[in-house]
Amino acid sequence: MSHDHDSQKKYEIAIHALLPLVTMLFIQMLLNYTTAPANMIFISPYLLAFLVAVVISIFVLWKGQICPGQAGRLLFVFKFFLIFAVGNLAYSLAFTPKHIPMAMVSIAAILISLIYWNISNTERLANAVAYGCFAICGLAIVQYLVIYWVEIPSLFNGIRANNFAQLLLGILLAGWYLMLAKSRLDGFFKLLVQLALLMLILNYVWVAFVLYQQLQMMPEMSLVPYLIYFGIQFVIFAILAWLLLGKGDKQIKNPLGWSAALALAMLYPFTNI
Repeated sequence: MSHDHDSQKKYEIAIHALLPLVTMLFIQMLLNYTTAPANMIFISPYLLAFLVAVVISIFVLWKGQICPGQAGRLLFVFKFFLIFAVGNLAYSLAFTPKHIPMAMVSIAAILISLIYWNISNTERLANAVAYGCFAICGLAIVQYLVIYWVEIPSLFNGIRANNFAQLLLGILLAGWYLMLAKSRLDGFFKLLVQLALLMLILNYVWVAFVLYQQLQMMPEMSLVPYLIYFGIQFVIFAILAWLLLGKGDKQIKNPLGWSAALALAMLYPFTNI
């Protein structure tokens, strides 16, 4: 009976672990299919967020004060990162114009995701492995940013997949998986929430700056999508403040709060489509 209960619990965790990754894949494919110009290079609006989440997860496995039980739970949920990495590359190769530099970023995401399948929960992550992971992620992030801002620069890039929104989502994604794995790193949860709040503030400033530029060029443009966007960001801010300032040790890991903030943070690509 105990074995059946554990299997059922793992099954439920697996379903939850898949949800945000599958949702991100669906959203980016939907938006690319419905709004992207013909023969436009496909750039995932979530790939930077994914890489940020990977960096945070590797850091936790490397430096986190975790027991083998916690490490096992973390590795179990982190392994699902491979779903997004493979799905993103498969979609870009099968249904969008081929672009070798972006394919290299996607391949790097897959290589990093495979690390979780080769880590033991009984041994701390070796320094060489951690440094290698950080180096691959760093190079992939630089490559992504160069493609996004140098190769196909556009004023609309600043909103549709702006970097602060992606950093915010990456932080929330990592925190959500830590929460799902029932991590006991309460202090690290607080640090993630504080970083997310900082990214949220920077995101507000950035979006206001880009919106001002767009209004100078297109004064007749509708502000409704931006008002909705600012409203959503305010709700995320309120949720994060509630997690950080709430009473009790369990408040910082409240599943409803993390899930709501994560779901809302995924919506930024819909702005100004």
